[in-house]
Amino acid sequence: MLKKEANRVWTIPNVLSFIRLMLIAPTGIILWNGENVLAATLALLGGLLDIADGIIARKYNQTSELGKIIDPLADKLFVAVLVVILFIQNRLPLWFILAVISRDLLIIIGGAIISTKIKIVPPSNWLGKITALTIGITILSIIVNIEKIYTILMYLSVVLIVSSFVNYVVSVTKQIKGIEIGNK
Repeated sequence: MLKKEANRVWTIPNVLSFIRLMLIAPTGIILWNGENVLAATLALLGGLLDIADGIIARKYNQTSELGKIIDPLADKLFVAVLVVILFIQNRLPLWFILAVISRDLLIIIGGAIISTKIKIVPPSNWLGKITALTIGITILSIIVNIEKIYTILMYLSVVLIVSSFVNYVVSVTKQIKGIEIGNK
């Protein structure tokens, strides 16, 4: 029964993640066209949907293996599209984009490798969630041009990116070792 529950597709959290995926292109196009307030509003909506899907998934036991994949995928694609557009518009430095996208790529690739090794998708942790929130606030502040905070937020985001990545690696390593010990 539990395995069947984990393989559900049409849960409220998954639908919210699919909506976030569908918001990426319109948000990117609107940002590209210089409609900053509308782009920020859609990006904020995407962030609120992300928070809602996480709360609903945990509170109502609607987590699924698909949700563990599409939720972070929607997050990472949304962020990647926005930071690339902001970079092209000369509103974001290359070092920030490289930090954000490198972290996301390492987590995606590492998660895929780990999930084939231990047959589960490693979940995010609290530091990763704080990092994602900080990156989101940073991007929103850049979109709406709140100069007084976005430089500080960029540096804070990079510190959190490094910290959360190290935390993720340590956590997953412990998880793998725990499984290996359990299999002996």
